Amino acid sequence: MKEEIQRLAEQYRFFHWHLAFPDVFTPLGRACAGYAAGAGGDVEKPDNEHTSWNGGFDVVLGNPPWERIKLQEKEWFAERRPEIANAPNAAARRRMIEALAQEDPAVYAAFLEDRRKAEGESTLVRDTALYPLCGRGDVNTYAVFAELKRNLINTRGAVGCIVPSGIATDDTTKFFFQDLMETGTLTSLYDFENRKGIFVEVHRSYKFCLLTMNGKKRLRKPVPSEEGSGADFVFFAHEVADLRETERHFTLTAEDIALLNPNTRTCPIFRSRSDAELLKTIQHRIPVLSNEVKLAKDNWDFSYREVIHMSHQAEALRPVSMASYTDSKLRLYEAKMIHHFDHRWISFDKNNIDKESTPDRNDPYDIVIPRYFVDKRAVLDRIRSDWKREWLIGWRDITNSTNERSMIFAVIPFEGMSNTLPLALIGADKPWLLTPILSSFPADYCVRQKMGGTHLTMNYLRQIPVLPPSTFNHPSWEYPEKNMEDFVLHRMLELTYTAWDLEPFAKDCGYEGPPFKWDEERRFLLRCELDAAYFHLYLGAEQEWQEQGSPELLQYFPTPRAAVEYIMETFPIVKRKDQQKYGEYRTKRVILEIYDEMAEAMRSGAPYQTRLDPPPADPRVAHPARGE
Repeated sequence: MKEEIQRLAEQYRFFHWHLAFPDVFTPLGRACAGYAAGAGGDVEKPDNEHTSWNGGFDVVLGNPPWERIKLQEKEWFAERRPEIANAPNAAARRRMIEALAQEDPAVYAAFLEDRRKAEGESTLVRDTALYPLCGRGDVNTYAVFAELKRNLINTRGAVGCIVPSGIATDDTTKFFFQDLMETGTLTSLYDFENRKGIFVEVHRSYKFCLLTMNGKKRLRKPVPSEEGSGADFVFFAHEVADLRETERHFTLTAEDIALLNPNTRTCPIFRSRSDAELLKTIQHRIPVLSNEVKLAKDNWDFSYREVIHMSHQAEALRPVSMASYTDSKLRLYEAKMIHHFDHRWISFDKNNIDKESTPDRNDPYDIVIPRYFVDKRAVLDRIRSDWKREWLIGWRDITNSTNERSMIFAVIPFEGMSNTLPLALIGADKPWLLTPILSSFPADYCVRQKMGGTHLTMNYLRQIPVLPPSTFNHPSWEYPEKNMEDFVLHRMLELTYTAWDLEPFAKDCGYEGPPFKWDEERRFLLRCELDAAYFHLYLGAEQEWQEQGSPELLQYFPTPRAAVEYIMETFPIVKRKDQQKYGEYRTKRVILEIYDEMAEAMRSGAPYQTRLDPPPADPRVAHPARGE
């Protein structure tokens, strides 16, 4: 028993801070007694709710390990058994691991030992109340180290550490960040993108931050942008010299965080002070898509569903080259197959599933070829209880705030959907009105200020400011006798309904005619008109802007039009492609021109005149009916 205890002590490196540093920490009972007896200035009134001990270090500095506690099978087997690491999916990998019990008992025993060690560490972190704020979800060591460091300081102490920026933006650390903000113990967070290789062995796109925390009784020194009780932030720095640029600094309070991300209380990732002011202004006007704290009657009733997970349900996938498209089978849509207003973005060659192509969008009968089929019953079992329509809405889960566009939604036929293309469930009466909003530049700009990783998760989506359904009951500046729903519906229909496999969608929208022809120039103008309209709806009229805008907002954006110009400049890849093809930023120019024409229509009371001839969704721009 003694030998086993010594072995475990060496393996797990048992350590107790309070026993190792008795001159730094005092048992809470003794400290309370000293305080009650009127002890001098050396004994503080205990107020550390994170520990049963009093005292702590004055300063804690460090760069903790950045590793997931859960054993990563692919990484573990990469050097020992590469064929297992390179298995086609998780199910196949599990079978190969179990086979090791007979094929290679020594490697199998080592794997079980390391897995047991990881499970033990996970239990320590999750179930012992040592890390109540960060011991959750898929735990990374940097998070529990950050919580530990904070718990080790005294009430006038300070912590400085280097951790991934997810400490402020990820769902698993949201309670820790929320507590830092609400207690006023976050001094600053300076985020860096590793583009210049500050950490040589870390990927150049990885983001980390300099995190500084303070004890509750420590008085903070003024920081470059501090005006009140908020913490100082900088995001997207590439080198230390960037921290000297005042415009990069912005202050956020706990109240700001509650406004911007009411559900998770995580931190947005503004590039500048002007971005912070602009998004706060938008969110004072526009509610988030799904506020879990303060439920609103005027909402989209938005949720999501993962339909088919390509790794966990690999046995359900049927390669197209080995199966046929029957009534009992559905195509499996993957994220790469869709784009804005386009359910036929990418197709595959059934004889070579690694070869991508584009369907003939001018042929309304042409459909995309997937890589896999799935059983229709498996899809119905997942979604039919909550979705009765014969078409679906999905979005690309994998993305980035620096991509050409960050948020890509599309309407697709009733087919299977992979885990990279989650199903959006919308309970509002007219769900088709939501997709054009989420495909717009203003909505995309908002999500880019919040998304800290490479996945557009439900937590990010729920907290995007999105125009509520009642918006479309307001009068239209194009058809004074009709409402905004008609303005959006005609444009959305012509953009979306380009093939017969979306006929059920068109019928739900009240349209009984054939699909619309794919005309690049018309599609460009249709989208510009929608974007211009959404800019008006997101930013409001100029008089309202002047009356309600803060002095800081008006300093950066004297008019809402100035904000439109700025937002369009935050899409540099769109700009670069336009300049390469047209010699100018055509998208921005046309949206601004239409925005001005709409503004003039609102001022004068004269109807807005579309540039499209024939007008949107006119039968003359549709394909012939079936059989004609």
